[in-house]
Amino acid sequence: MIKKKRSRSEARRVTIRDIAKEVGLHFTTVARALKESDLVRPETKERVRKAAERLGYQADPFVSAFCSYRSRHLKKSYRGNISWINAFHSPDFFENEAVGYYKDCYEGAKARCEEIGYKLVTFWYGEPGMSAKRASQILHSRGEAGLIVAPMPPSIDKLNMNWDFFCSVRIGYSILDVPLTNVVSDQFGNMKLLCDRLESLGFERIGFATRQWIDARVEHKWSGAFLVRRYGEESHRYLPIYLGESGDDFIEFKNWILTHKPSVMVIGGKTPYPEYIERLGMKMPEDIQVVSVSLETSDQKNIAGIDQAARAVGAVAVDQLSGIIGRYHIGLESFPKTIMTSGEWRSCETCDPALLVS
Repeated sequence: MIKKKRSRSEARRVTIRDIAKEVGLHFTTVARALKESDLVRPETKERVRKAAERLGYQADPFVSAFCSYRSRHLKKSYRGNISWINAFHSPDFFENEAVGYYKDCYEGAKARCEEIGYKLVTFWYGEPGMSAKRASQILHSRGEAGLIVAPMPPSIDKLNMNWDFFCSVRIGYSILDVPLTNVVSDQFGNMKLLCDRLESLGFERIGFATRQWIDARVEHKWSGAFLVRRYGEESHRYLPIYLGESGDDFIEFKNWILTHKPSVMVIGGKTPYPEYIERLGMKMPEDIQVVSVSLETSDQKNIAGIDQAARAVGAVAVDQLSGIIGRYHIGLESFPKTIMTSGEWRSCETCDPALLVS
């Protein structure tokens, strides 16, 4: 029997997963972008929208109608407060002072709480005279639905609260001795993605520079992923890593630059190294180009790199905590999980090996 060729109307419907594959994003990010979610950056929404138009995507009318009905008719009831543990120097640090990754994590968590019926409230652990015992008593007396241990300042690496009182999760690697479900950016995967992009652009002599304490803060995942490349098939492209001490390490950095002469320098976290480049009298992007594995704030729009999607980190932390609350799992976990969210490449016109002056 000769099979009849399917007409255009009978062709397989383009799905959200098809768009995700086209733009190199997770399908949940694409779904949020198509719904105009505040958790997705405007430029990402635009990229998804263009890809959807190019592929001929059309939302399933029956699914859309059902979702619309649910949105109109199902009221989100108040489910309780979730405390955001703030150990920084001011009670409103995350609301008014934080920028970049910290701010985006908080905003993502707050938005997700509002979506599913919780209220995110800040608890100031950094208050003078506050102790782990007192904090535990106060939070327990408030009857909070759950706790999110927010990223901590570098000065704090322990939080000996009475975890048997609470449903809790944490964000990041600040408090390593507390076995809770942990939500983090995929730093290893982000460095891998960054190296993939630099190789595809044709860069040679790729260097990586950050502070020792910053790399330790991400459990050496940035340096680990970079070293995989340095000793892999494309090893000729990669230079020795520079891990600087805290304080003024200009002389040591200068020696590294003059010895290895990178054409592109990957930075991680907030470091003085771009300023050091200027002190050396080098021009960017003609003499050296700078990219970041941890793009955070709007003042970094002039460089390319990896957007860590920190709003998604905050939202996923709330989702994980909501599940823990639903299971009424109080206390520390015997087998804590680490959930990693992927970043995405953010391009910039000054990231181009053709701009280098040989």
